[in-house]
Amino acid sequence: MSAADVRPLTADDLDWVVEVTRQRRERLVTHAPRFWRPAADATERHRAFLAHMVADEDTLTLRTEHGYLIAVERAGRLVVDDMVVDPPEHWATEGLRLLERAGSTGRLRFVVPAAERERMDAALDLGLEPAEVWWHRDLEPPTGLNVVSEDPSMSVDGAAGQLVPAPPVYDPGGPVLLVTSVESADALTRIQQSAARRGATVAVVTQDPADTATAALLADSGFVVTTYFFAAPA
Repeated sequence: MSAADVRPLTADDLDWVVEVTRQRRERLVTHAPRFWRPAADATERHRAFLAHMVADEDTLTLRTEHGYLIAVERAGRLVVDDMVVDPPEHWATEGLRLLERAGSTGRLRFVVPAAERERMDAALDLGLEPAEVWWHRDLEPPTGLNVVSEDPSMSVDGAAGQLVPAPPVYDPGGPVLLVTSVESADALTRIQQSAARRGATVAVVTQDPADTATAALLADSGFVVTTYFFAAPA
């Protein structure tokens, strides 16, 4: 297979896919040690997930010599989260080829951690635009609790969100506070305090890229950008 070739993933590729993805997790954790901390059984969990995706005829799974991509249909978009190109200098060639192939089958929503510069360059080279931004901040002090109840909603005057479990391959030490609306720095502080008392270890706030006021509020409150979600222009 030449570097330019794109073909479906098969079960024979699983060992390679699992290993390059494990190495990627190790790189990400240095940028956000709690948010990106791998679960103890992350490799085993991810192998099971990948095996299921490869066997599913409705899931688009592709690879080149140095990269792979898995695209999942969600709400009318083809979501690309699981994707690795290694070494990263191949993003400009093989990464783009993989994304172009996926984009030819549906409207892309491409998940790009802020720390992965070559991945972001590929999104921009493809003409994708940020559709959503996630910011995060570690919550202190951790309580040791892990309270994701039947009612995980969180609400204070001026802010709302919910407690959600981390994705199975990550272990931040407790649930994650996902803030979906916030009106002031004071409200943001209070909802974080409330969530920390229920065991949350990380707060995540979603931001519309056009909402510069919220971006400034988050930066002033100690949050950092974790992830961009890119999409084709409307």
